[in-house]
Amino acid sequence: MPTLLRDLRYAFRNLRNARGFALVAAVTLAIGIGANTAIFSIIDAVLLRPLPYRNSNQLVRLNETESAPGRYPFAGPDFVDWKAQNSTFQDMTLFAWPNDMNLSAEAMPEHILALPTAANFFSLLGVDPLLGRTWAAGEDQPGRDDVVILSYGLWKSRFAGDPHAVGQRIELNARKYAIVGVMPASFRFPWSSQVWIPQLMDSKTLGHRGSHWANAIGRMKPGVTLKAAQADLKLIASRLEKQYPDSNDKVGAAVTSLREDMVGDSRGSLFMMLTAVGLVLLIACANVANLLLSRAMARQKEVAIRSALGASRVRLLRQLLTESLLLSLVGGGFGLLLAWGGVALFSRAESYSLPQFNTVQLNGTVLAFTFVLAIATGVLFGVFPALQTSRSDMHGELKGGAGSSISPGRRRRFTSNVLVVAEIALSLMLLVSAGLLLKDFTRLRSVDIGVRRDGVWTAAVQLPEAHYKTDRQQYDFSQSLSERLRRIGGVDSVALSDHLPLEGGSNYYVKLREKTSEMSNQLVESHGVSPEYFRAMGVRLLQGRLLTPADVETAQALDMRLRPFYESNREPPADQTNTIVYPCVINESMARFFWPNQTPLGRMFSHGSDNGPWSQVIGVVNDVRQWGLTQKPVPEAYDAFGGRSRQFLILHTSLPVSGVTAEVRRALAQIDSSLPLYSVRSMDRGGG
Repeated sequence: MPTLLRDLRYAFRNLRNARGFALVAAVTLAIGIGANTAIFSIIDAVLLRPLPYRNSNQLVRLNETESAPGRYPFAGPDFVDWKAQNSTFQDMTLFAWPNDMNLSAEAMPEHILALPTAANFFSLLGVDPLLGRTWAAGEDQPGRDDVVILSYGLWKSRFAGDPHAVGQRIELNARKYAIVGVMPASFRFPWSSQVWIPQLMDSKTLGHRGSHWANAIGRMKPGVTLKAAQADLKLIASRLEKQYPDSNDKVGAAVTSLREDMVGDSRGSLFMMLTAVGLVLLIACANVANLLLSRAMARQKEVAIRSALGASRVRLLRQLLTESLLLSLVGGGFGLLLAWGGVALFSRAESYSLPQFNTVQLNGTVLAFTFVLAIATGVLFGVFPALQTSRSDMHGELKGGAGSSISPGRRRRFTSNVLVVAEIALSLMLLVSAGLLLKDFTRLRSVDIGVRRDGVWTAAVQLPEAHYKTDRQQYDFSQSLSERLRRIGGVDSVALSDHLPLEGGSNYYVKLREKTSEMSNQLVESHGVSPEYFRAMGVRLLQGRLLTPADVETAQALDMRLRPFYESNREPPADQTNTIVYPCVINESMARFFWPNQTPLGRMFSHGSDNGPWSQVIGVVNDVRQWGLTQKPVPEAYDAFGGRSRQFLILHTSLPVSGVTAEVRRALAQIDSSLPLYSVRSMDRGGG
């Protein structure tokens, strides 16, 4: 220990006397170590730390499977049967997709995401609230008070962290909700929801077996494996298929570890980032090693004198490595500061797709990683310069450096050249990787998504049921807003849609009128659009005609005939549905798949029913990518958009984004000042 302390004091004094060298080397190392620490902190949160739920290894994601590949949401009645009939689970819970809701405020109203969950959602996960309570038994049944649980972020932003927020009321979609709890900052499951509300679990709300909309999680019994749980649920699915052949034909079961489900494809991306910053650190090591070799030239006489005074080569190596390790630890300390700043920026960012179930932080594991990395880095960049320096020719240096010092100089130059070559090679690897990523990015940016990008402005509006309960009220709102927007100077066309390109949507299996005994195993995308959608988005007509305002009126009238049956959760009689025919436009992929080498115009299909209602093809348009730039277009049907609770506004305009946004907000406020405008973007910037 005394020897180590003496080496440290000597190393500190040497570095202090070479402040310029020490500063450059420390900053170089700080960048490399800091980048690795920041990325490792994300890997620790996503891949290494257990999920922040009780006995998280027992938690699994439950899905149904169908004839098409992939995993699908649940039908409500199927979930009830799975929960009642299984023998391998302690419990199962259900949650819906996030709901867009308007949070009323004295100033500008705010758009938030609300997640509806069953009453046992929080208890199954084993999480406790920061304040108040979670759901009480029966709060997911009709007739109970409207209650809400706040996220930590909303509690801090709206209530300034007031501990007395529990018991107060907030207004969501024009309805009053009593706050019963606040969740801790670490709870972000399953998405970045800002509030949680009860999901009604009565038979009417759960819907019929053909409607797949729900998500589910299960907690397996102790000792049960994924394989056993999968077999158990497959048996139940098989029984349901025999019991309900019309709705459950080819409907199976899928059980996935909750961690694997949440991590998804993030693992590959994270290790790619770690590899990139690892290369940066290796380049930094080569840089610092070269600096040490250059500095070694000035220390040859010092090393020779210490050798003459009796210092062994091992002693000299230890002293030189101590300097390298001290330098690396200083760089690691600065790197921690850089990583802390990077983690803080990452935590505040909203536009990233990595799982957020654990908080990204510089915890003990990350600090230990940084310490080990700093030690390894110090050895890596210090060992070769130390070996070269400790080989100094004592006699030659003390005599003035003539003759015999040539060989060590050549060795140092050779080592320096090797390090330069290694540095160039690593830099080339990094540049090639970056170039390939840039090439992929450029290729994706140039992909034809089937719609125009330039001059297309989009935003969303959520209509609360309390004020816009009927389709007619929603339709009247959309018509009134569209008329006002058309009067804005610089706006060429105004359209409405239920979703946007590249963001996915809803889908269904179809039955053709001429082949009602056969159901296609090809999913068809369903897309509700107003007549001006095709013009605003630049979608080209290939055959037939496009939707017209008269088609919208026809669809509205047909919806009114079916509404009483759907509201009472009853199937409409076949003699009524067989006479209902909606006009629709399809894309060329759907035309090729169902009617190859034939005209699709006039053909009819249903959403899986032998008795309608039917959709009749009136036109064919070009393909549009709905599920991402890398996914090929799939069959798609465009229905007449009458009214929806969530409406996407689409404007083709020459105005700048800020200008058109201000005009749209003004027009919206003239109709209903309680509605916030959200998800504002430009297609040429946001890509959808």
